[in-house]
Amino acid sequence: MLYFKQSVLILFFSFTAIYSQAQGFGGGIYGGLTSNQVDGDNLGGFDLTGFHFGAYTDWNLTDKLRLQGELAFIMKGSREPNSDTSNFYKLRLNYIEIPILFYFRNKQLSYFGGPALDILVSASEEDISGPRVIFPEFYTFNLTGIIGVSYHFNENWSLDFRTNYSITPTREGSAPTGSQFLFARIGKAGQRNLTLSTALLYTFD
Repeated sequence: MLYFKQSVLILFFSFTAIYSQAQGFGGGIYGGLTSNQVDGDNLGGFDLTGFHFGAYTDWNLTDKLRLQGELAFIMKGSREPNSDTSNFYKLRLNYIEIPILFYFRNKQLSYFGGPALDILVSASEEDISGPRVIFPEFYTFNLTGIIGVSYHFNENWSLDFRTNYSITPTREGSAPTGSQFLFARIGKAGQRNLTLSTALLYTFD
């Protein structure tokens, strides 16, 4: 399964480059860092750092509005900070993420948002005693909401800042339903990922 998903990423990178050249649509690649926590795990703070990278194809709907489809690998999870009383808990979740985003550009800034489908690739949980049996298990699919802003250095290079929050739970838990971070929650109570990320984007000519 992991080999299959890696192959999908490679094929999408190739498709994005070829299709954007052949059809005149936009496309590019990006990579950057994530800072993560989990809503509902009784820990606070963005203490787990990860990375994400991906490729995208976009369509200009108007002079200022465009639709962007992406395929990416992203690391999420949480970590308990080191202290005299710490259990050294760490949760690491790796996802294939498929966002559909609307971008509105105003001069050198673009404001964007939209939904994303997260597909779980792997999960690991550990503490001071070592690896833990994951229970309850994480759901394979998770609906996520994304909002952010981009700064365009020029027509090829830009810098993205994003907030990524789980609309549906990632697994069962006691986290309350309701709304947080501008995203309405859907479904039963459970843990939800909250990720802040930054990435450098390169758009093909």
